[in-house]
Order: sequence, then structure tokens, then C-alpha cells
Amino acid sequence: MKTKICAVMFLFFLVFVMSCTPKMPSGKEVPTDWEAEIAEGSQQGFPSNPETKPEPVSEKPQDLIPEINNMPAELAAETLSFSWEKDSGSRVVDGSVPFVHALKDGRVRLYYCSSKGILSAISGNGLAFAKEQGIRISPGTGFEFIVCDPTIVDLPDGKMRMYYKGANSQNPGPGQSIHKIYSAISSDGLTFQKEGLRIDSETNGDNGWASVPDAIILPDGRVRIYYVTASGMEHGIGSAVSSDGLNFVKEAGIRVPNLVDPALARINDKYVLFAASIDERFASVPKGIYYLESSDGLEFSNPTAVFQEDNVYDPSVLKIDEETVRVFYGKVVPPQLPAVESHTGRIE
Repeated sequence: MKTKICAVMFLFFLVFVMSCTPKMPSGKEVPTDWEAEIAEGSQQGFPSNPETKPEPVSEKPQDLIPEINNMPAELAAETLSFSWEKDSGSRVVDGSVPFVHALKDGRVRLYYCSSKGILSAISGNGLAFAKEQGIRISPGTGFEFIVCDPTIVDLPDGKMRMYYKGANSQNPGPGQSIHKIYSAISSDGLTFQKEGLRIDSETNGDNGWASVPDAIILPDGRVRIYYVTASGMEHGIGSAVSSDGLNFVKEAGIRVPNLVDPALARINDKYVLFAASIDERFASVPKGIYYLESSDGLEFSNPTAVFQEDNVYDPSVLKIDEETVRVFYGKVVPPQLPAVESHTGRIE
């Protein structure tokens, strides 16, 4: 009986994780076997030829921030090189889709998702985590029927704002499900008050799919959210920017094609974006976790592998010091329960 219950829990969580990234309708029959679904990847249905870029969906010029500057940004000539080591064990078991947040007292809080909503765990060393009681963000109705994919920024007044994905169903793609980005405010990182819709994917050119956000505060105080978009029916990461953290304007173009699940860090005056490759059709970027570099946060280098492996997704990065980062990510390998694992990287 216990085995049957675990199997049911695993199947539910697998569908939940696959709903975090877009799957375009392709007219193909959806596999009924859960192992076949993992093999297909949650990006099935995007254009089958990754070298062919589809015509972009028309977007209102006034709703976009152009990328053109008087002086084009240049990628840094010297690229980062890391030495990566897999951390033993799991950070959290029976939960996934992590976001790691460094607290002012030196502890680390890991936000993650389950069927109950967005939960959290706490750690003194960033490796051994204890689950905290309660639910940080609970599911609601409508486009918050499913809530997941948290990210947090610290505010000048000492509060913190969480951005998260809300979806109207667990179905796996645009045309089948709609994903939007919401926010909530907190004074302690545990009790959050929902603030409402931040990015409406139905009106801004994202084709009903704005998902898996990662937010950073820019040097000028603005907030930029990187997120998975279905703009132009293209597989990739887009961005939007806000002067007040509440009203966002989509930035033109795609930040990173063919990858999903962004996580940003500032390392040595560079923007370093970690992302996942989960689609076997992009042979030049095998499944796994990657990082890319940028001098301006808009134009990124080609991806470099942290590690290549199936069934990993949703990275989140903790900057330990100027030479060391820890990348957390979700992992699901049947028949084990979904878990959060990590790699630690040191700049060589």
C-alpha cells in the first residue's frame, strides 16, 4: 500500500514539474507512459528544427523596451572558468523547483514547490536544510490555481518581494494552460501577502506563457525579471523591467534561445545566467545545467556546461563569495521522489 501511495505522489509531482516550462501543441499524440513523457521533454511541440526561427508574434511597439543603445554592449573578453563538484546527498526531498535566498543573519532559506504550494527550508551552511512549517504561498483560483517557481528581491525598507508563477491548470503548454507572473510581499520571508498580477502573458506578446521568473535588482535600482517565454512560439528566456517592482515592461527580443529556467548572479561585474536544457532536439546543447555570461544583462555568451544530465531542471544560484557559487536544481529520477540537489563551483 505504501508503494502505491508513493507512486501516486510521484506521478502527481511529475506532471506538476512539467507544467513549469512550455510545451507547444504539435498535433502529436501525447505519450501515456510517464517514462515516455520524460524522454520527450517538457518542450515538445516547439519548432522541430532548432535552426529555423519562427516569425515573431506581433507586439505593440509601445509595450517593448528596445535593445538598441548608442554604444552596443560588448561581452567581456575574459570568460569565467569554474571547477565544479557535486555536493553529496540532497538538499530537500519530496519537493523541487528551488529558489535559494541568502538571509542577512548568514543563514540560507530554500524556497521550493510541492502540491501544497510554495514551501521553505532553512540552513546554517547552505547544505543541510530543515523544512519549515507552514505554506509560504498557497494556491488560489483562476490563474493562481497552481503556484510555483518563486524568486525574491530584498527591498530598501527591509521587506522582501517574491515573484512567482501562477497557472490556471497543470496542462503542459500554451494553448493548453496559461502561465502568468504574480508578486507577494513579506517582512520576515515566511508570511507573505499577495499583491497581484505583475506580468500578464495574454496581453504582452508572451502567447499566454510567462513562467519560471528570476528577479534581480539592477545597479540603477530597477528590477529585471528573466522568465521563460513563448513569444514568437520560440523556446527561450525573455525579460521585463520595472522602475517600481510592480509595473513591468517587456524588453524586446530573446535573452537566451533554446534554454529555460533562468537564475542570475553578479560575479566579478558580470551577469552570469544559469539555465537548463531539457529538450533533446537541441543536439548542440545536451540536457543539463549551463551558464552564460553578459556585460549588460541583455546579450549573453554561448552556454558552458556546469554538468550534462537528464531529468534536471530549474537551477537557482547562491553566491557564497566572489570566487564560489552553489547551484541548486530540481531532479527527478523514477522511482525516487523529486528532490533538490546542488553543485558547488569555484572560479579557476
